[in-house]
Amino acid sequence: MERITKKTIGNFEYDLKDYEHKPKEFNDYDAFFAYNMAVKRLGELEDSLVAKPIDEWTEDDGDCLWWTFPIQEPPHCGSPLDSDFPDYLTHFTRLILPINKDL
Repeated sequence: MERITKKTIGNFEYDLKDYEHKPKEFNDYDAFFAYNMAVKRLGELEDSLVAKPIDEWTEDDGDCLWWTFPIQEPPHCGSPLDSDFPDYLTHFTRLILPINKDL
């Protein structure tokens, strides 16, 4: 799957890849803020789909989904600090928690 966002510097932390902004596109702050927040969230979700090597895991990441490539089995959920953590797992992705619609 190809990303539709890219990391940027400047006004946005992320922006749509291959999109050319037009002058006066954001005529008011609300339009600018809505675009910025939506694209930022999409970029963060795309980042979470990229598996990172075990060397990059820290305790701040907490429990994650753990993988071995090529993927041939369901992921293991947990942390390398667990006593039963399998030693053959090489990559992790952070857990994406569901949004509580009642909030």
